[in-house]
Amino acid sequence: MLRLAVCDDNRLFLQEMKEALEADERVEEVALYENPEHLMETIGKRQKEFDAVFMDIEFDKEESGIRCVKELFRYAPQMQLIYVTGYHDKYIQQIFLADANPAGYLVKPPDRKLLGQYLDKICKRKETKNVFTFSVRGKKHIIAADRVLYLESNNHRVSIHTEEETYSVYGKISDFQKQLPSSFIQCHKSFLVNMNRIRYMEGNDLCFSDGRRVPVSKIHQERVRKSYFLHLGQTI
Repeated sequence: MLRLAVCDDNRLFLQEMKEALEADERVEEVALYENPEHLMETIGKRQKEFDAVFMDIEFDKEESGIRCVKELFRYAPQMQLIYVTGYHDKYIQQIFLADANPAGYLVKPPDRKLLGQYLDKICKRKETKNVFTFSVRGKKHIIAADRVLYLESNNHRVSIHTEEETYSVYGKISDFQKQLPSSFIQCHKSFLVNMNRIRYMEGNDLCFSDGRRVPVSKIHQERVRKSYFLHLGQTI
């Protein structure tokens, strides 16, 4: 079941979206927000978690929806985002520059058939989300695999780097790779990276949104580059 949010400053559109989404049996909840600040506060304080957000781009003639998604991505990087606009291709270039997890681009008024297709996509992405299990000093940790930025091997220890913290465990990086989804790729004998979390490639480095970088060894460069751009094309 899907938990969704719609953020738009037009109350009539909010109600129209609520009715359309709730008519689908896969939707459990639709929360409505008239301003992005309220939505950011709700998600930032972990008051609610959503599988996806339908975000209007323009509030009071400003692109505040695009600015908002950068904060939303920081709070909830797994949450899917569908931009909503009444201006067709006016913002098509800007939306892919923001740090986010874009799942689509919906033009007002919403086409119900297209809306259903987006729900199909959201469900499919949600179903493929995996969890990652490991132990630190005898304590078992279970986290969403997509929270992991990369794994780093050093001697007999593996550091699991997330945006918030780093876990250090005994083991081999090859053993951890077996339980991770296909979005993880080895780019160096000491590094295993999550392609979902790569912001861009620069030179021989894979770069993340928070400024961290992971090197790509010469032997892996061609394979990593091809895999990353293929993965990018499949997820936008």
